[in-house]
Amino acid sequence: MGRYLLNRLLQSLVTLFLVSVVIFAGVRAMPGDPALLLAGDDPSPETVAAINEQYGFDRAWPLQYLTWIGQMLRWDFGESIRTGMPVSETILTRLPATLELAALSLLVAALVGVLAGVAAAVRQGRPTDWLANGVALLGLSVPNFWLGLMGILVFAVALGWLPASGYVPFFESPAGNLASMVMPAIVLGTGLAAIILRQTRSSMIEALSSDYVRTARAKGMTPRRVVAHALRNSLITVLTILGLQLGALISGTVVTEQIFVLPGFGRLMVESVFTRDFPVIQATVMVTAVGYILVNLVVDLLYSVVDPRIRVQGGAR
Repeated sequence: MGRYLLNRLLQSLVTLFLVSVVIFAGVRAMPGDPALLLAGDDPSPETVAAINEQYGFDRAWPLQYLTWIGQMLRWDFGESIRTGMPVSETILTRLPATLELAALSLLVAALVGVLAGVAAAVRQGRPTDWLANGVALLGLSVPNFWLGLMGILVFAVALGWLPASGYVPFFESPAGNLASMVMPAIVLGTGLAAIILRQTRSSMIEALSSDYVRTARAKGMTPRRVVAHALRNSLITVLTILGLQLGALISGTVVTEQIFVLPGFGRLMVESVFTRDFPVIQATVMVTAVGYILVNLVVDLLYSVVDPRIRVQGGAR
């Protein structure tokens, strides 16, 4: 297990290095000179030169990259070109709303997807199975932005049950925070729940028809224990889907935060791209990449918890 963990950590570090190079080169390849954007209308050459020297734009790319990596390791992403505030503080201000939205969306997706998928597999070919498949198809077909707008129209405008937009910090008002996050979490979790539902159903049908399940039934095990036994072996697929869908979840938060006017990480990323704010773009994309890699590393480690055979094989390697 220790060797397996070490190998995965080394692979993650190599991936992070390659990602950082791609991010740095991609941002520098964007059209537009950030110094000219900062200098305003009709800037003098002296002003542009001073801005380039201040932000390091006049240095060679390798030196800029090494400086950026060194600062990043100290959690120092520089200052925003647009606001002049430290990028690290801006990220820490915006990150809680996005993390809460992602966590609630994953909770909605996992609960709905796993429970509905198990019910559909146990009642394969019955109305419950047809209903679950229909709901999954609907969840995959309906875009997040349309579902969000319909949710605002019905639950905020027509019924007045929930706020149409805005964000209330949890420690300021737990009830207000929950009310402001219910609709965004459901909207964002719907598509992921549909994917988990279909994958859980397929894995459960395969598990319920396997030899060990037939043996358990022949020994007189109760149906509930049989389903629980098969579900544990099906969770490998669910964990894989959760890890792989993090990228879709991040892109979904960008749209959802725009619809519900949440001051989150996704909106910060979009705003930085539109304003050519290089330090913020680099920081937000890098933090996103680190989060994606860490989540997939945790998923790999959870495999050994769900299925001990993976732990033994990983340790042997």
